[in-house]
Amino acid sequence: MSGNRGGGGRDKDGRAAVRAAVVGAPVVSAGQTAAPDPATDVFGFEMRPDGLYRLPGENKAPFRVCGRFDVIGETRPEDASHGWGLLLRWKNRDGDTVEWIMPRAMVASDGGEVRQRLASGGLDVSGSDSARAALRQYLSAVKVPARVRTVPRTGWHQAQGGCPVFVMPDCVIGETGGEVVRLDLDPAPTVYRSRGALDGWRAEVAARCVGNSRLVFGVACAFAAPLLHLIGDEGGGINLRGESSKGKTTIIDAAASVWGAPSKTGSDAFVRPWRATSNALEQVASTHNHALLPMDEMGQADPKEVGDSLYMLGNGMGKERARAAGGNRRNASWLTLVLSSSEESAASLTQQAGRRIKAGQEVRLLDVPAIVPGGFGCFDVLHGAADGGAFAQAIRRAVVAQHGTAAPAFLGWLAARMAADADFAAVAILRPLAAWMKAHVAAGVDGQVNRAARRLAVIAAAGELATEAGVTGWPAGAAAAAVGVIFRDWLLERGGVGSREDHHLFAAFRKFLALHGSARFEVVKEPSPEDDASQTEPPLVENVRTISRAGWRWQEVDAAGRRQWVHGMIPEIFAAEVAAPLGMEERDARQRLGKAGMIRGKKEGDGMRWTIKTQNVPGHGRPRLIVADPGALDSDGPGDMAEG
Repeated sequence: MSGNRGGGGRDKDGRAAVRAAVVGAPVVSAGQTAAPDPATDVFGFEMRPDGLYRLPGENKAPFRVCGRFDVIGETRPEDASHGWGLLLRWKNRDGDTVEWIMPRAMVASDGGEVRQRLASGGLDVSGSDSARAALRQYLSAVKVPARVRTVPRTGWHQAQGGCPVFVMPDCVIGETGGEVVRLDLDPAPTVYRSRGALDGWRAEVAARCVGNSRLVFGVACAFAAPLLHLIGDEGGGINLRGESSKGKTTIIDAAASVWGAPSKTGSDAFVRPWRATSNALEQVASTHNHALLPMDEMGQADPKEVGDSLYMLGNGMGKERARAAGGNRRNASWLTLVLSSSEESAASLTQQAGRRIKAGQEVRLLDVPAIVPGGFGCFDVLHGAADGGAFAQAIRRAVVAQHGTAAPAFLGWLAARMAADADFAAVAILRPLAAWMKAHVAAGVDGQVNRAARRLAVIAAAGELATEAGVTGWPAGAAAAAVGVIFRDWLLERGGVGSREDHHLFAAFRKFLALHGSARFEVVKEPSPEDDASQTEPPLVENVRTISRAGWRWQEVDAAGRRQWVHGMIPEIFAAEVAAPLGMEERDARQRLGKAGMIRGKKEGDGMRWTIKTQNVPGHGRPRLIVADPGALDSDGPGDMAEG
């Protein structure tokens, strides 16, 4: 892989803004590399001020191969096993500095790709056959003592001396210990751009978040992304779900402004679209490694690919792909936090394609309500704006003018703290994370709830750290409180702290009984005309048949003297029509219903059997059935209690 970076007007301004934003940590930027040891002379060549010349020998004039370039160092990847190259630097036709990591493998062929890349970067390259051969010969033979460490993606890198540094396209944030580090991507990501100043972002964007739970939460997500690697947590995401034109995109843009430009500002906006192939999403995720990945309008995605995309983004690994010459190429990999928006949940979108989203996929992208109850769409307060629309427009103007300075400032603060204290992550991140969990998560909750709460706790800790670093200007505790509101609203909408698989199973079981109770469950006994507990055989009605029988039903009288229908379901029907559509084994589904008190069981040894013999069915003896407790159809029954 190879990378490039330019020193043009916008990039110069961007690097200056980044350097101005970082407090307490040194920045090693593309234009600040110390003067390297010069490359050794290659016999028969001379690098002059106006370009590289071939010296053919006596009685022959030197000829110019190309414009001048400098060999800054020999590049080597993190594992140093393959992927070596040369870091080249030159001035383009506008006088701006350009750097390119040239893979040495390129000169093993005819060198055509090298010439194309240099010419594309604004270097004057001769097209003659002799010049082509000469350039390839020079690059094959040149040697330089300086070494440059290359990393294949943005994000944290353990620099020389063990200090973590954050590698960005145009700079490296943190103390490298003298090691020169470069991002090796070609083309280099252009989404990490900046405008304005940190003070302006704090005053115009962050200040408007105060008092707005969803805005504070979204911006805190942006600061949480780089913490995941530091504490060894998994990737995943948050989906803000709610009605259109209520402010969801405003939250996404405010969060994106921490790292780069908001949505609808061109192809290098930091907000990325959901409408993309899986291959394109891999590239996008790699670009946002250890950074926020804001994605607007999940409804634009192909419903058939939503579930797979959630798994891929959360797992942080692309598909296996074969090399043309045999073997497998190295997978794309990343660790990111996705902040998405949509009008529908991921589960609803997946169902449109005739598929079902799994609980594991739902946990990877937590679906949280974006609308504030009793608020102004997605906003709690408007800070003097006439209405929600005017407030959203004010934030839009602010993020267009002020973006890309908060993340470098926060990363610089983190890098400096980690360089000074090896236990920084354990003390400053994990302790407040654990405290938030203790304050908001009850003991004994389902593992899925605990996993979701852990992600929210990271976001809470990140928001508080960014405030401590002086980046946000928020009051202490504001971020933790806002994330607590989100967690509360998520639990309320979810339906409790139980397993999501249980929630789906209970709903499916109730739905089946409610839909098919009188049509597919044949009556075993009818109540007698007298209002007592006696039963009579059902009357024979000519030409009446139970079609596609799912089981039998009968009436029982409870302790309060009320008659209730009891349904006994054939296990094979339960397996095929209730458990299988949920991706569950019938035995597992029965055990879940039994433990929740929704079906009757019989103790056998140290365990329970969840199919029992009850009524004598004419022509069938006493079959083993899954017997639904009468309270299973009650919305306030045992199933709901198991959820919360």
